Amino acid sequence: MGNKIESITVDSQRLPLAEPFTTSQHAVTQLEAMVVRIQLDNGLTGIGAASPNAVVTGDTMGTMQSAVREGITPAIIGADIDDWENLLATVQSSIQHNAAAKAAVEIALYHLRSQQFDTSLVQLLGGTGVTIQTDYTIGIADTEHMVAMARALADKGFAAFKIKVGAGDLDTDVERVRAIANAVGGLTPLRLDANQGWTPKQAISAINRFADLNLNIQFVEQPVRADDLDGLARVTANVALPVMADESVHTYRDALRLIRMHACDLINIKLMKTGGLSQATKIAELCADYGIDCMVGCMIEAPISLAAAVAFASAHRNVQYVDLDAAYMIAPEANVQTQGTRLMVVT
Repeated sequence: MGNKIESITVDSQRLPLAEPFTTSQHAVTQLEAMVVRIQLDNGLTGIGAASPNAVVTGDTMGTMQSAVREGITPAIIGADIDDWENLLATVQSSIQHNAAAKAAVEIALYHLRSQQFDTSLVQLLGGTGVTIQTDYTIGIADTEHMVAMARALADKGFAAFKIKVGAGDLDTDVERVRAIANAVGGLTPLRLDANQGWTPKQAISAINRFADLNLNIQFVEQPVRADDLDGLARVTANVALPVMADESVHTYRDALRLIRMHACDLINIKLMKTGGLSQATKIAELCADYGIDCMVGCMIEAPISLAAAVAFASAHRNVQYVDLDAAYMIAPEANVQTQGTRLMVVT
């Protein structure tokens, strides 16, 4: 027996969230994930997962499953995992777009690869066995609720918060951020995420107003529409806080274009956007070459894909921020295990 792909199966997983998670683009009440299992003819099985996000990647559960079953599986079934680079290239070229589906398959393949070499995914990616501390993202709600959440989460040990803004008027956003900062202490790092909620003119005004608060705001994420790269560059050049690109960066080419345009200071890498670990690695290395720090972020994802993102974060020195908090958003009755505010690297 060799190391050829014998079967690929697809399942779905749904877990309730403890409370709705709301951004300027949508509201989510449950975690959805597609789980992919790839078995080799030697008996090894690799597991991967992906979560749909129609407003970011354009994926639904149905399109992800169809992409794996009808696009990726026919292209790689029977392939030898030892032909590693060609296998990864085939996954990426097997179907246009469908990044989340490709990510699930890649995560399963990397899981198999780490078993082949009897090592951890962290070590396979070039990292070390460390713990990664995540922030916690506070979704849009009334100010009193957001402040209460921040206090409770700080008591649990979360030491940084990402705050969703951009859905309503700026005065409300400013008061919410100020109130949260006062609730958790002025030294607590805050990260703001507008999820494309502003025009460039609004973003420049808003970000400079936030800067004037003299809070510990580390950056403002995706202030304008994902396709408005000129607007993003204009914002970056005219504000007093660092600007992070998220929805504007899905591929290596996207990242290179933004870097050459000086359109952002930081980049958020998500496996669901890039199509998996291989492409995320290329983007991280590109950013490192240009001196750009990165965040590794997530959708509302299952622990399987979050574990891969944690391993990826541990392997890249220019990953300075981690936003992999989805596991902590799941309702207690789902019985998902977490360990404090730190995410253990999966071995």
